[in-house]
Amino acid sequence: MSWLRDVNAQCIGVKLSAVANLEPSPAVSAMLGVLAQLEQWLADIPPQQQPMRYGNKAYRTWHAKVKENAVSLMRDVLPEELKDAAIELGTYLWESVGNATRIDYGTGHELSFVVLLFCGARIGLFAPTDAKALALSVFNRYIVLMRAVQRQYLLEPAGSHGVWSLDDYQFLPFYFGAAQLREQTQLTPAAIRDKHTVNEARDEYMYMAAVHFINQMKTGPFGEHSPILNDISGVKTWQKVNEGMLKMWRVECIGKFPVMQHFRFGSIFAWPVAAE
Repeated sequence: MSWLRDVNAQCIGVKLSAVANLEPSPAVSAMLGVLAQLEQWLADIPPQQQPMRYGNKAYRTWHAKVKENAVSLMRDVLPEELKDAAIELGTYLWESVGNATRIDYGTGHELSFVVLLFCGARIGLFAPTDAKALALSVFNRYIVLMRAVQRQYLLEPAGSHGVWSLDDYQFLPFYFGAAQLREQTQLTPAAIRDKHTVNEARDEYMYMAAVHFINQMKTGPFGEHSPILNDISGVKTWQKVNEGMLKMWRVECIGKFPVMQHFRFGSIFAWPVAAE
């Protein structure tokens, strides 16, 4: 939690374009290369023609490709002295792109990618100065990838809470995105109710991009298909939204058994040992 707060602090008042214009560290650049490879495989494996609302079976082919190559992809990212961590990091990578059996995706998979980044920071792959880029460049690129996967293969929401949840698939773009919006005054939390405003701001702010994606995927009044986000739009300041998002993530994501029951712990991110 403290690492996530530290990363969030680096996002305060920072637009996506500001990070895009910075020279990334070699480790950050390598992780972006991994995501670019996953995007290329997505382009190489089109959806099958099948009469289903959810779950295009071509996703299993793409997922298998990611799983088969995840460890070697992470090994290429790691310097020689850290290559032993490739198995753990590779596992978090392929776990982060959804479940091939159920053809679904949700916040538990998103958590796996965040833990991948945390583990990279913990072993020294990423420096503390990479925190801003990890959230607004690497994690954002991952989110964009997974939205493309959702569109292409029509993944089922994993353990979706329906209309009373924040979002069917992801959570942390709202946390980091609210941090981005904290120091500006043109866009209030209520701005998400206006589709034109959201569309204009989506390239700079993760929060607005997340709302834009919901507007693309769902029909009807915003207050009906996304009532929690609609309620949050009544909060006066982005600071309060940002702080509230972390509390909500702790309760609704890492605090829920259906989300955490499939999560893998290893030697870097280990299950805490109870005191005797």
